[in-house]
Amino acid sequence: MRYFIIPILIAFIIAIINAEEKQYVSDIIFKGNSTFSDDELSSIVLLKSPTFFYRSEFNPKRLNRDKINLESFYKSNGFLEVDIVSEYVSITEKYNQINFVINEGRQYRLKYLDITGNKLLSEKQIRDHLNVQISKYYNPGYLRKQLKSLKREYLKQGKINIAIMDEVNIEGDNITVRINLAEGNTFFVREIYITGLEFVKEKYILRELLFHNQEKYNIDKIDESRSRIFDSGLFSSVEITPKLIENDNGLVDIEIKVREYKSSSIEANFGFKEIFNSQDNITESGLDVQGRWKMGNIFNTSSNIEITGNLSSEINLDVFKGESLVKKDLTIMYRSPWTFYFRLPSLIKFYHTEESEDFNLIKDGLTYSIYLNTGKDTRWEVNSTLELIQSNDSLYTEAEGEPDRSINIRYLSNKIQDPLNPVGGSYFSIESTLYGTILGGNSHLYKLKGEYRKYIKTMTYSILAFRFIIGYIQNIDDSNDVNKRYKFHLGGQTNLRGWASSDEFEIPKGGLITDLINIEYRFPITKKFGSELFFDAGRLYNNLDSFMTTDISWNYGIGLIYKTTLGPIRVDVGFPYGNLSKPIPHASLLYMF
Repeated sequence: MRYFIIPILIAFIIAIINAEEKQYVSDIIFKGNSTFSDDELSSIVLLKSPTFFYRSEFNPKRLNRDKINLESFYKSNGFLEVDIVSEYVSITEKYNQINFVINEGRQYRLKYLDITGNKLLSEKQIRDHLNVQISKYYNPGYLRKQLKSLKREYLKQGKINIAIMDEVNIEGDNITVRINLAEGNTFFVREIYITGLEFVKEKYILRELLFHNQEKYNIDKIDESRSRIFDSGLFSSVEITPKLIENDNGLVDIEIKVREYKSSSIEANFGFKEIFNSQDNITESGLDVQGRWKMGNIFNTSSNIEITGNLSSEINLDVFKGESLVKKDLTIMYRSPWTFYFRLPSLIKFYHTEESEDFNLIKDGLTYSIYLNTGKDTRWEVNSTLELIQSNDSLYTEAEGEPDRSINIRYLSNKIQDPLNPVGGSYFSIESTLYGTILGGNSHLYKLKGEYRKYIKTMTYSILAFRFIIGYIQNIDDSNDVNKRYKFHLGGQTNLRGWASSDEFEIPKGGLITDLINIEYRFPITKKFGSELFFDAGRLYNNLDSFMTTDISWNYGIGLIYKTTLGPIRVDVGFPYGNLSKPIPHASLLYMF
């Protein structure tokens, strides 16, 4: 334990040295506000009064930004003439008092909304789209946003020349708004022209288009087509421009201007990475060195080949014992945005992996994958894999070169804001894998795993994060036990931090069913340093009948975090079953989730 205390002391000394040169907020005072309370206004500004865990760093730019935020807030609530003066007063050498002097002015309400010139859309449709409430406080920013959205609705229906103007009249505390529309003609696509091609064939652009000749102009189809062409990987820039040909007859030509580029490249990367440990069937964090050679535009198509080599090592306290995971990877991948005649990205991957930790492990495999992107942050995957495994551990594989055949279906929704340092959003994944049976091989089982994460911002800069994991394995071959490499494992820096590793957990051989919950409260200490309080709880068991009778293994603990440009460095101490006399230290990279 004495070696573990040293990095913590060094970290806090650095934090104290860094803190000496910074300016902080001692207090924030609002003057002249009568409509909104101090607490309401405090929630708008980003500078904060000091708390037990956090001091808000001060500089004039942040103060000016908060002044703008307050003015926008007041104007969105009908105070169109609000005037705010911001100032700061030095209380001590390091602390400043912030004063906001507010002259609220008159608060205006929307009395009447008049709509003229509409033909394509009814007045009710326009009012529903604008969603502006009469007799409520007038919000000019919201109205402008809704008018912009209304214009796009017209552009989706061929109205290229649509013009929308708003007139605002003030009478006392009331405002009357008149929306004037000049819809213009409805336009249809006459011809589609493509310029800028040198080597790529025109058909690789045409197949990405969602609009065609003689079709009504639709801005959504134009934008989506532009994205599809760019995502093909053949072009460095894509512009789609309408050219009005016959205004009276409503005809428009579409020009697609592209710039080709050869996307071949050679890259070298170094950074923090999540590393999958096949020996314990868990994901750990560590250092990764990568070299990559990408050959794009194969035969002047949108396909590419990528050859990647990785050398990775997990980072934890086992490094000092010479027992940490070292992993070598060689991957050759062929990618195409199309599968036959369908817009389904596909991937063929050959991989060779070598792992050394408790024992030596070599894997060679071939995977064919199809992806279906259902949204910006969501997608489906279907993966079919043939894998050969060699190991000097008889418990890991029954025979040299045992074939492992599987098909996997996965759904992923990743809406995490800032993945390296999550500040909000959520993550959900569920995957179903079938091994063996009709696919062949020596292992026959079905595996289901689901994971959910949520990040909630509290007290401005603090984050409450939690994660749920459930897993289930059904052994289809009753004559053989499920191999260790398929089972779920608990213990270590990636799930239950009250135990040093899965080998030291109460069930070292793993289980067929698992449920796990992790809760973390993350808060800053200085700009670079932070801390976390955590609670972990999980179970392993082998049949559903044990769901009500299996005891929960749990721990709580505290961690120190240092933020780098590559990601956070984390030192945690977990206490199994709350036993403070048995601290279990962990050192790792990145957050646990």
